[in-house]
Amino acid sequence: MTLSFSTFYNLPSSEARYELALNLIYEKFQPAHCLIGKFIDSDTRVKTVAYSVNGEKSNYIIYDLEGTPCKDAKDSQSVCSISCNLQQMYAEDEILKIFDIDGYLGVTLRALDHTPIGIMVCLFDEKIEISSDDKHWFRELSLLVGAELNHNLELSAQEILVRQLAKGERIARLSSWSWNISRNIHSFSQEMQTLINLPDQEIGFEVFCDSLKEKDQKSLRVLMQKIRNGQISHIDINVSHSDRSQFKGLFRVIGHVERSDEQEDERIFCASVQDISYIYALNKQLELTNVVFEHATEAIMITDHKNRVVMVNRAFERLTGYSDTELLGRNPSVLSSGKHSSEFYDKMWTKLCKEGTWKGEIYNRRKNGQIFPEELTLNIVRDEEGDIVNYVAIFRDITDWKRNEAQLTFYANHEPLTALINRRCFMDILETRISQTRSTLQPCSLLFIGLDHFKEVNDIYGPEIGDKVLISVAKRLKNGLRRADTISRYGGDEFAILLDATNQQSAHDIASKLCDKLKQPYVFNELTIELTASVGVAQLDCKSRVTAAKFIRNAAHALESAKKTNRGSVALHNQAIQNAYLNKIALRDKLRHAIKYELLSVYYQPIVDQSSGRIVKFEALVRWFDEEQGMISPGAFIPIAEEFGLIQQIGQFVLERACMDLKKVQSVGYTDISISVNRSVNEFKVSNNQFDLISEAIEKYDIPYSSITVEVTESMATNHYTWQLLRDLRGKGVKIALDDFCTGYSSLSHLIENQVDYLKIDKSFVDSLLQDKSKQIMISCLVEMAKQLGIKVIAEGVESETQLNVLNDLGCDHIQGYYYSPARPIGACIQLLEEFNSEKKADYELSAVKESRI
Repeated sequence: MTLSFSTFYNLPSSEARYELALNLIYEKFQPAHCLIGKFIDSDTRVKTVAYSVNGEKSNYIIYDLEGTPCKDAKDSQSVCSISCNLQQMYAEDEILKIFDIDGYLGVTLRALDHTPIGIMVCLFDEKIEISSDDKHWFRELSLLVGAELNHNLELSAQEILVRQLAKGERIARLSSWSWNISRNIHSFSQEMQTLINLPDQEIGFEVFCDSLKEKDQKSLRVLMQKIRNGQISHIDINVSHSDRSQFKGLFRVIGHVERSDEQEDERIFCASVQDISYIYALNKQLELTNVVFEHATEAIMITDHKNRVVMVNRAFERLTGYSDTELLGRNPSVLSSGKHSSEFYDKMWTKLCKEGTWKGEIYNRRKNGQIFPEELTLNIVRDEEGDIVNYVAIFRDITDWKRNEAQLTFYANHEPLTALINRRCFMDILETRISQTRSTLQPCSLLFIGLDHFKEVNDIYGPEIGDKVLISVAKRLKNGLRRADTISRYGGDEFAILLDATNQQSAHDIASKLCDKLKQPYVFNELTIELTASVGVAQLDCKSRVTAAKFIRNAAHALESAKKTNRGSVALHNQAIQNAYLNKIALRDKLRHAIKYELLSVYYQPIVDQSSGRIVKFEALVRWFDEEQGMISPGAFIPIAEEFGLIQQIGQFVLERACMDLKKVQSVGYTDISISVNRSVNEFKVSNNQFDLISEAIEKYDIPYSSITVEVTESMATNHYTWQLLRDLRGKGVKIALDDFCTGYSSLSHLIENQVDYLKIDKSFVDSLLQDKSKQIMISCLVEMAKQLGIKVIAEGVESETQLNVLNDLGCDHIQGYYYSPARPIGACIQLLEEFNSEKKADYELSAVKESRI
């Protein structure tokens, strides 16, 4: 045994010593399991440091002490031995059942102060008998193993302490520095490698010093020399690493000289080197914060937890007139304006305490007594325990802002020219009023007023006069209404009025009175303008579900009806007006579909030369056959196309189809035939270049420019841009015709200044030709003048032989009308050409032709 124990001490490692102990035990007792373990988790569990099964080394295990024989062994001062029936004694120990253990031998391992630190155990799978000598031997071996385990635990504790110190230095970004001055030996802790970013290099003074900026190297070396000479014994200096950044590389070196514990004549310089970059940055930020605090444009006030003023900035002093010394220690209630109730302040403090912040508008009083509005933000500052430390108030004077807000609110809800409420605001009021009407069952009416021909006022007198008229209209409307009524400039020359508590008859009477007021002349200095206004009236049915938009539409439909039937009158909205509008919308949608899928067609009405009796031209006329409604009159869908911006697409379709069909006509030999196409005023816009569109269509089908005639109305020809475009087209060879001549816009000066090729006498003149001699005189004069100017005259709408004879006598050049033929498809037109323009035409009876034509 003595040799075995000597061997135990001579082994190179603790693991080998533990393994020797287990081998000795196995040779002695042949246990099934043998282990050496240390107590962990406050001595409630065991973790093995050595473990063998049937004498073979095995993996480490951890098990709980509670309910095991090892618990009893731990509490015993002697060797614990149980020869058999172990599982019955410790029924809760599952390990005993798993390993089928029957006998137990164990002893507690203790430190030098007899504190339990571990246990040495043998487990047997059969009954055992342990003698007193065996127990003594086992006890002696436990002392050796316990001493080894205690030594290892102390080493582990020291390693933990060193690691904790290193971790502390790493967290604090601090390195210790020791300098034996007499021996000139420097030593740094490992953290210095990290601080100067040299992880794999041994750090000495020169390495540390060389890592600094050059000026700091010199300063540090000077201080070290003074310490060596005994001139100083303490230093506190900041130095910078050569690669210093905002949050890394600024070191604070604090150190002092002390006597060595071993030799009093030796001096030791002990110092710490800490990276204070983050702290330095925070201090700079704090300084900057203080600068911001003092120079902020917003007033700032800080109070303590008892709401006593502790600090204010300069903006606060300028804004309130109080200096900081006047307010320190006082309650901010000194600023109270008296305009807010105690309930207001109670709610403010309740929300502040609950949410930690409050923001709103408040009125306060300056030192001079002036009350002013301010935008105030309050915040609570709490400490780590959640207790209130400070209150912070930030506010700014919003006197100017409130004034601007009032103006912006006014202009957001009102129209700037007339100061009436605008459309958006009116719609909001209307929605609210509709909701109230449903609950109160109190009726209300809506007037929609449109000024008649107001555009002409702007065109003739200019927008400045137009604005004056609108302002006068607004004043007259306001003077003619009750305070409870709401008036709005809805847009352009339209006004909307909401009449409160009125039935339909009352609304009609009010609308009539307003019409009379608006008919009165508008006098501006020496200028007098007369206008009329049309009014649409809609009544709100309390039982119906109607929106503000629909209510407006109903009144707008009534206004449209009034403008169409009798301008300057009042029209009431009814189902007929509603149906008419819906039918118009339905027809618009059908027309869009027809345009998109080219369901329109082009017919042509012949124009006959009276001197030769031959067809010289055709007028292209659009036709629309709908599968549901049949043939739809151009008089029904052309105005809709004008109103909804579809006329340009129709006009271009007609132009291109006419060019294509004319190509067919000319290809069969009728090369002298031309076609007239109508152009609407809405097509002649700067953004819609008719010159290019017409030219491209003509060139696309390779027909002469002279074979196309563009017909425009006299009203269009008054526009300078239109005339210029027509002149450009005429320069290319296109013929120009003035349609509906003598219907209200005739101007001889236009004929003289702007050359055209044809004048077309409107059908209305031809219809009254036989009854009205003055019309005959006008046509005679027109024909004579046209001849002098080199212009051909076309009479349209000729339906009888009598009309034809009179027009021939008056010298009219060409005739167009049902007398010869209605508008027909291009195929039928070619047949007409064969009849009218053939060589046998001279022998053909015109009367026979007429009878054969439907």
